[in-house]
Amino acid sequence: MITDDTSANAREVYFRRLAEMTPTQRLNVGVALCAAGDSLQRAAMRRRYPQANDSEIIFRIAVTRFGEEFAQKAYGIK
Repeated sequence: MITDDTSANAREVYFRRLAEMTPTQRLNVGVALCAAGDSLQRAAMRRRYPQANDSEIIFRIAVTRFGEEFAQKAYGIK
């Protein structure tokens, strides 16, 4: 039993469309989704920390993605 909010018809159309795509097209969709997610996360960080410069925004994003310890090591912050 499927318990999500997508109809069986919509799911069928989605998977059929994916099957019709070339590997390059599927990769391009993935890259576009990743870029959209990155853009949304940057915008959220800018709203949360309006005085932060670009470097601080990038660091704060790294903390959310990889954890504080790794981000500090990667960016040389103690």
